[in-house]
Amino acid sequence: MEFLEPDPVLLAFIGFRQTVYLEGLVVLAALRAIVARGACRALAAAALVVALAAVAVKLAALLPGAPLVGAAGFVRNAGGGMAVPLVASVLLLAAGVAPGRRWAWLDWAHLLWLAALLGLWGYARWA
Repeated sequence: MEFLEPDPVLLAFIGFRQTVYLEGLVVLAALRAIVARGACRALAAAALVVALAAVAVKLAALLPGAPLVGAAGFVRNAGGGMAVPLVASVLLLAAGVAPGRRWAWLDWAHLLWLAALLGLWGYARWA
């Protein structure tokens, strides 16, 4: 590897976190919120709101002169950009153990999705 050449795994992590992870989490949380009952549905809806808000901030940043984009971008970038995805994932994980859970395969899909994010983050952070 040359001096100024970025690590391909670091580039994969940035791309995955910035362009794919939250959008996939929106799909998983929406499915869980649709099919679940009770507390599970409420937690899945909370995860959906967090993930949708983060996606909306990302899209609003593309608009010139959008109000409050700077402040919302600050929140989205908290913790090196990992705070919001982890909060949404924790809410969806909690929905996976709450009463009213259905479609267990959604939990497995989410765990794989989260493992990919954490694995890339761990490599990029400590390698």
